[in-house]
Amino acid sequence: MKLNEPEKQILDDFEHKVTSKIALYGDRTDFPKIEDYGINRQDLDGYLFDKQCILDFGGSKRTQYTVLGFCVILPILALSCVPESNYPWGNLTVLAAIGVGLIIALFVNALRKMYINVKVKQHEDVKYEKYINAVLFYQPR
Repeated sequence: MKLNEPEKQILDDFEHKVTSKIALYGDRTDFPKIEDYGINRQDLDGYLFDKQCILDFGGSKRTQYTVLGFCVILPILALSCVPESNYPWGNLTVLAAIGVGLIIALFVNALRKMYINVKVKQHEDVKYEKYINAVLFYQPR
């Protein structure tokens, strides 16, 4: 069975990596036991769902590229309202507008990443994170 790109992305997200590893190796004796960490499966599923929602805040790659592309062309659109005879640096004004658009796009991308990092830090719970790390770093013997 060959998966197309959206299905691959859904199966490769953080939540599915953890839950699929638990489903695959959960019955082994050397696998980390959820009870040893003072949590239950239902709470873990809720925690993983909430964390995945935070990680998905930026949307798909396609959405992110669309937003960044709009940020790049925004100064050029604004520049199109000014007659070419009033450009301060002649034809270099267009290149300057593209540069300003790239700076705006980088700033928007940095803000998005910063927001996600802050929300993940606020959501972080040590006992869940310890178990999740134990699951992710588990190597079957």
